[in-house]
Amino acid sequence: MTHISLRPSPILFTAALALLASLIGCAAQPNAAAPVEQLTQYSFWPDAPNEPHIQYLTSFNSSADVELKQKKTTGLDQMIYGDDRQQVLPIVKPYGVRMFNGCIYVCEIRTKGITILDLRNKQTRIMGATGKNALGKAVDLAISPEGYKYVVDTEKNAIVVFDQKDSYAGTFPLKDAAPVAATVWQNLLYVVDYKNAHVKVLDRSNGQLLRTFGERGGEDGQFIGAIAICTDKQGNIYVSDAIRAHVQKFSPEGKFLLGFGEPGDRPGNFIRPKHMGVGSDGRVHIVDAAYNNVQVFDPDGQVEGYYGTGGSFPGAMNLPAGLDVNETDLDLFQKFIHPAFQADRLIVVANQFGNQKISVYAMGHLKPGKTVADIAPARLQVESGTVVATTQPAAAATQPTATVTEQPAAAPAAQPAVVSTAPQQRP
Repeated sequence: MTHISLRPSPILFTAALALLASLIGCAAQPNAAAPVEQLTQYSFWPDAPNEPHIQYLTSFNSSADVELKQKKTTGLDQMIYGDDRQQVLPIVKPYGVRMFNGCIYVCEIRTKGITILDLRNKQTRIMGATGKNALGKAVDLAISPEGYKYVVDTEKNAIVVFDQKDSYAGTFPLKDAAPVAATVWQNLLYVVDYKNAHVKVLDRSNGQLLRTFGERGGEDGQFIGAIAICTDKQGNIYVSDAIRAHVQKFSPEGKFLLGFGEPGDRPGNFIRPKHMGVGSDGRVHIVDAAYNNVQVFDPDGQVEGYYGTGGSFPGAMNLPAGLDVNETDLDLFQKFIHPAFQADRLIVVANQFGNQKISVYAMGHLKPGKTVADIAPARLQVESGTVVATTQPAAAATQPTATVTEQPAAAPAAQPAVVSTAPQQRP
């Protein structure tokens, strides 16, 4: 009879002890404190040697840029609990964007739902991606002061409402319409209807249609390709028209006040204007997807400056579409702001391509007692984002820009100065 010894082999026992010691040793190692990110170089506009008014701060490309770094999993943890690695949610192709209460809400046109980058709690969530009331294709959203979200769903041709906790709260169906953008002012919800070339004014408590303003055409108060909308603190309404390369300002009642912009390659001209935002100072920030920049206008439609342009440097843009102005969450970005720069507000821009998908900029000025010399050592050389000023009449655009498609910027695009008033397909 063969006897099997139950005593462990000295060699195997020693190896097991060594392995266990190494695993416990890994687990016992204290986690090093994550270093505080400090910038050493900064992108400013206008370019040197001018005094800066815009500073690029940072970008987000995935949930990994928001969430706390997960502690390194030890060998013992993996042996006992299995592999539980941190999942990364990429930002694929953003369009509309809003920032509210420390969160950036991103409309992803390639994936379902709204991606929420919660910067205060350092986590990422998805709103409206599952369930019978899941979003179809969200392209824009408006957020009320109390935190209700009104999402423009082009697949459902409806406004889908979410409450302060980002839970589904209702749907406002829009019959025989093609909504593409929305904004909130007081108890009103303004919705751009691309199909009918007008703006619908709804009671945002129940979705009831109160009135419309605008009609198809190329004159004052008319639209051909209205694509975005925003309001200022007085309730005035701005509507951008991607086909006319034009922006119009209306009173809260929908009365035409003024228009500015036309196809061209000079300051104040557009090729593909998209989303906009207005600060409490009344300045209007308008993104142009073809020029890869943002132009800034005063309340009377006079151009004041530019920032961003195509490229690979920090703060460059690549087919930007969404834009929002935020004045309540500056504390979240203090570590990115140059010590000599006083930031007054944030501008969030959504780029559809590149590695700076959701970019954040600060608008402000040098602090009292500071000069351009104080930022010069750390100031990056960046493209100005401007076009060449001229006293000649505006002509067809010849500035090197992206073609008017949803492809990465590459080739020059010529924009005809004469636009058609025939109905166009929704972008």
